[in-house]
Amino acid sequence: MLLQTSMLVFGQVFLKLGMQQIGSFCWTAECITSVLKNLWLILGLILLVIANLYWLWLLNRFPFSVIYPLTSIGFMVGMLSGMFIFHETVNWMQWLGVCLVIGGCLLIAK
Repeated sequence: MLLQTSMLVFGQVFLKLGMQQIGSFCWTAECITSVLKNLWLILGLILLVIANLYWLWLLNRFPFSVIYPLTSIGFMVGMLSGMFIFHETVNWMQWLGVCLVIGGCLLIAK
């Protein structure tokens, strides 16, 4: 579950890195062409596809009521990614919220 969630988070991190390079998104042919040429965006999309294929495998082998709530681990991985990769500030309320979610994940996993 941690592998699948990490792939989802880092797929989103790659998309964010790609969009930072492009600047803004629009629906013109020129803008879409720049999106399709951006390596970060391509890697992000590939990682998200792989993560979803892996999710299908997980769904086939584990109870949904257990594995779906465990995807909440992505909140912590995403917040840490924001801090360390994008140098975002995380306040104590965000930490508290993530700690509560992770506590719930631990209870579900046992």
